[in-house]
Amino acid sequence: MKSERKIQCLVYLDVQVFEDRLMLINAKGYSENEHPGVPKLVPTYDTDKTHKSEILEMDFVNQPIEDTKKEKVDFDIKVVIDLGKISGKLKGIKVIAESNADIVLIS
Repeated sequence: MKSERKIQCLVYLDVQVFEDRLMLINAKGYSENEHPGVPKLVPTYDTDKTHKSEILEMDFVNQPIEDTKKEKVDFDIKVVIDLGKISGKLKGIKVIAESNADIVLIS
């Protein structure tokens, strides 16, 4: 079985913050000629509180669970993040797919 690969195309990204404490990230995308699997958002750097970036960058990846490839595989993921575990200066989320990326700014 292959290791994780970036999902080819990001088609939707939404970020909602609840009570200035919890953040919901909703991402959708697809890959062609891909193994079905489990989508994941993986930070591109360590998210400890010492990091200075105001944009949290995350790779949109697929962790394959089947050996057979499908013509097109759609991926949908929702992730809740505790903002208390991330830098207090967070101003946005960037999700990176293989062929594109998107940024949502938060207030």
